[in-house]
Amino acid sequence: MPRVDFLGTGNAFSPHGRMHALALIDGDILIDAPPTVITQLKRSGYSSGQIRHLLFTHWHGDHIFGFPFMMLERKFVTNREMEVGLEIYLRPGGKEILSGLCETGFPGSLESLDTMVNWNEEEDGDVGDTDWKFNRFPVNHNPETDPHGYELIHSSGFRMLHCGDSGPCPEIDRRAPKADVIVVEMGVPDIGDFPHHHRPSDVISLSERNPHAKILVTHNYSSAKGRQEGFQNPSLPETICQLEDFDSLEIFEDGSFEIINKI
Repeated sequence: MPRVDFLGTGNAFSPHGRMHALALIDGDILIDAPPTVITQLKRSGYSSGQIRHLLFTHWHGDHIFGFPFMMLERKFVTNREMEVGLEIYLRPGGKEILSGLCETGFPGSLESLDTMVNWNEEEDGDVGDTDWKFNRFPVNHNPETDPHGYELIHSSGFRMLHCGDSGPCPEIDRRAPKADVIVVEMGVPDIGDFPHHHRPSDVISLSERNPHAKILVTHNYSSAKGRQEGFQNPSLPETICQLEDFDSLEIFEDGSFEIINKI
């Protein structure tokens, strides 16, 4: 049964009770590599050595700074015999960014990076030999980070729109009508204009324009459920689910789905 585990749901500031946003599909497809990626995997019973596909959305630190740690652990601990290959899906120029990050973090220890991974700069195609296909699309975030989202289509017909980090934008609106689930960031509260992020009012508007789809909120600015510190969860319609760390999405053979809450 296809499954998406949300191993973290916080924004760059890691609000109380949340780790950085991170999604894991079927135990071996990872979207981004935040600073705490190894901890997040281990807490969920997974290993960096199990990951076969890694999709990057953009080049902000809360989405890429865990990459050197993940590769170091794969090389020396979890995948020493290189039995599990790793394909990295990224935009042109990303290889240089990630390679430089590894050299900065662990000089001389990851010079074999090109033998450890396969760099895939295609904009669409199969996610290896899995049951998923992907289409990468540009979104509205800090332009210097080359921000993109992913339209992920399962062989059952289920379609998930993972918007990465983005404010409202035409490319999300163009794809949303076909999506069963839209995973959207809500990185800032309604306290001003933030074109590069979704605010609660923007998420509500997205839901109203797409009543057919389930909206899942991640990259949240608010504290986790039940925490009293920091920003509190805003009141949103029942059609919108504010994910908590380690919630999951289970997808059935007919394309239907269910959200499993940890609490």
